[in-house]
Amino acid sequence: MNELGFMSYVYMGWSAEAMAEDARSKGMRYVQLDPKQAVQVMDDQPLSPVRAEKIRSIFEQRGIRIVGLSGYTNLMNPNLSKRETKLEQLERMIDLCSVYGTRYIATETGSLHPTNAWRDYEGNRTPEAWEQLLQITDRLRNRAVKNDAVLLAEGFVLNVLASTDQAAEMLQRLGTEGLAFIMDPFNYLTQEDLTRQQEAMTKMFDQIGANCPIAHAKDALYGTEGFTTPRVGAGQADWHVYAELLSRRMPEVPLILEHAKPEEVDDCLAIIRHSFEHVEASRGVKHAGDA
Repeated sequence: MNELGFMSYVYMGWSAEAMAEDARSKGMRYVQLDPKQAVQVMDDQPLSPVRAEKIRSIFEQRGIRIVGLSGYTNLMNPNLSKRETKLEQLERMIDLCSVYGTRYIATETGSLHPTNAWRDYEGNRTPEAWEQLLQITDRLRNRAVKNDAVLLAEGFVLNVLASTDQAAEMLQRLGTEGLAFIMDPFNYLTQEDLTRQQEAMTKMFDQIGANCPIAHAKDALYGTEGFTTPRVGAGQADWHVYAELLSRRMPEVPLILEHAKPEEVDDCLAIIRHSFEHVEASRGVKHAGDA
């Protein structure tokens, strides 16, 4: 199965040492780290290269590799002053990728919604919003190229980048230098997709799988609160379908756990491992039948 890791948000409030030791004890080998997160290491200097070196050392000494940085921000923030401030901060984080020992930094594309970057908004689906997102992404991609880094754009069904059709178009327009994606089918699943998950996820892998150096592990849920992406096992996604596609098409890509609390990690990892075991068992039955 794919090697496992975790988003540093999972251990919010923990020291870098504590989260690394707990994750290692559970068989995880990677972390996707938010440089701004307080981890009791020079927290008053979140974007310091010295701090980056210290944090990298803490994780590496405990067998955890920083697979990527979490630079998540609303690229489409309708407040243009706040948008520019956040874009400049993200560019500073791009500059730190090599110090952290990774080439990758991820961000969502965001929404033009006036108060919530994760809510639907009709302005998100206009040609003007799409062109604006392409311009912003190209700016960040160019910054990444100068640092031998790669910007990972993470779509979301209610954001401006809402589908892997659009992601494929983004690659066609901007190219693959300094730009790739996160394999996170949960973010892209529509309510209709939930009734045909094999077909929907296969299409996602077809369209962007070759350009996804990191995969995410969570779930998808359409409920009373609308669309959410809770922890593994708390939604409606078919993990057997996802595990089969990962193991067959992207076996070398780290699988990063998110949206879980520390006390939920064991249950989430058990579900993930069971899904991969199910895939292997199914293959064994198929091979026995072929024989």
